[in-house]
Amino acid sequence: MVMRRLLLILYSSLFTLHSSLLHAQLYEQSVRAIVEALAVDSLDKAKGMIEQTIRLDPMRKSNAVLYQYLGGIYQQRGDNEKALEAYAKGIDLSPTSLDLYLNRASLYLGLNNDKRALSDYNKVLEAEPDNEEALFYRAFIHSQGRRYKEARADYNNLLKLNPMHEDARLGLAVLNSKDGRPKEAQEQLDALIRFYPTHAKHYLARCGLYEKRKEYEKAKKDIDMAFELEPNSPDCYLTRASLYLAMKKKRLAQQDCKTAIRLGATPEQVASILGALK
Repeated sequence: MVMRRLLLILYSSLFTLHSSLLHAQLYEQSVRAIVEALAVDSLDKAKGMIEQTIRLDPMRKSNAVLYQYLGGIYQQRGDNEKALEAYAKGIDLSPTSLDLYLNRASLYLGLNNDKRALSDYNKVLEAEPDNEEALFYRAFIHSQGRRYKEARADYNNLLKLNPMHEDARLGLAVLNSKDGRPKEAQEQLDALIRFYPTHAKHYLARCGLYEKRKEYEKAKKDIDMAFELEPNSPDCYLTRASLYLAMKKKRLAQQDCKTAIRLGATPEQVASILGALK
């Protein structure tokens, strides 16, 4: 009787172990299939497979990566609420996953929720003070909020880590223009244009600097160069609209605003110019 009971226990344990192994194997096969689907941009297929795989073992820590993929798919579709929900579930499973915080912060930033984006970037930098992405976007958020001292510290730290970080150098130049340091801004933008003569964004930034100083001929040369490099850029049309507005050419400014919207600019981006046109 005792022997029979022991045999039953052993059989049950072996069956459980066998089931667990099969379960793990099935999970791993599903993950490989998801990666293959994502590699060929089969997003609908990947989404269904991710949700099915998570259901196999909902509390598995590695599901955090699957939630990251799922959030990215929802984000691409413009379903931002579900994307945020997926990122949050991933963070719950793996609170130390910096990629999830970075993805969520980027989405918050795109939704103009600077406060929550800043919170996520702060979490990343607490864990990894030299994270270049978090430093750059935290500097940008500080600059937008006119916290120039904090923005300058982040840009300077980033440039110590990576002296040729193009966007950080541009961000610092724009910050200096905002913060009443036009000479530094001018020198930095001139240098960027020497290093990157085919990058329209630097001409646009210098155009804005010339516009502030009412040096309209120089501004016009820069905006013309930007258009040569990127003729269908909404940013070019928005920058030229601002210049036309400063030059009191309201009809031309209005035309450029309409074109910018047609090319993908958001109503929020043109609001300040259109408001000044009334």
